[in-house]
Amino acid sequence: MPDLKPFEQQSAEHLRLVLEFSQIGIWDLDLRSGQAVRNATHDRIFGYDEPLPEWRYDQFLTHVVDGDRERVDELQKNAIEEGREWSFECQIRTNAGQFRWIKAVGRPLKDDQGEIIRLIGQVIDITDSRQNEARLQLITDELNHRVRNLLSVIKAIIKMTARRAKDVQGFSRALEGRVGALARAHNLLVGNSPASMTPSAILRAELSAFEDTDKRVQISINDEAALSTPASQGLALVFHELLTNSIKYGALSIDSGKVSVSIDRVDDTIAIVWTERDGPTVGEDRGNGFGTQLIARALASEGTTQQMFLPEGLECRITLAVDQV
Repeated sequence: MPDLKPFEQQSAEHLRLVLEFSQIGIWDLDLRSGQAVRNATHDRIFGYDEPLPEWRYDQFLTHVVDGDRERVDELQKNAIEEGREWSFECQIRTNAGQFRWIKAVGRPLKDDQGEIIRLIGQVIDITDSRQNEARLQLITDELNHRVRNLLSVIKAIIKMTARRAKDVQGFSRALEGRVGALARAHNLLVGNSPASMTPSAILRAELSAFEDTDKRVQISINDEAALSTPASQGLALVFHELLTNSIKYGALSIDSGKVSVSIDRVDDTIAIVWTERDGPTVGEDRGNGFGTQLIARALASEGTTQQMFLPEGLECRITLAVDQV
């Protein structure tokens, strides 16, 4: 009979190769102790450059974001109780403070008495695919939203330009510049430039699409950092919607209104606060439109947004995780 040891050794090497280059984290959870054995890739997914001395189930749960933690824990309990696979996707915050998405699958193992004593499984980082899916959905929704308003916006630009133009050439140059400003802001959404951008640069690009808004929006920068392309595009969406809504209903809809935007970086987080004051009284239905929903969703994979519709004016707080180079 042929010696199978060389083949088994090669198979083991193949498995290690697959696990290493496929970026799959594997784990084996002892349900009695709550401790898990893992490979190095597992710990890297959760933001640890070096493997930790130990890893417990409750430690894993601390990385799961608040909105997903109870669901993930309940799925695990049901899997153990019913003896079936534990499969889920959720968002985590890594040890470095980054928001990531993971997909995990676990399988219960029984002892000789038929009692489930272990869960074995794998975990992978699906952040890129999640961001691509979210970006495509946002682009689709945003394009549908913008198309409905595009003709009226261009019509308004043409009327405004025509009123102030002294000749055809002047009219043409001014119109070209304003439509170009809209295109530059739009390219932040649909473009795929690898260059990162700072929050203030993104905001100024959006301001260039609306005449005179740069004079009424005060930008205060304490510190900032370049953002990744997905974060830049998401933030461009948020700024565009905040500006559009402010011009339609908020502080920028009347001459006395003003907007201030503060940008600050603390460690690995950028905090942005959009504040509207001296505008119309904020109505109760201000937060029900598509733009408001888009603002809430645009940065779901990169950070958080919180809108507060106060009587004295809208406040929007944006938090972004900064990728470490």
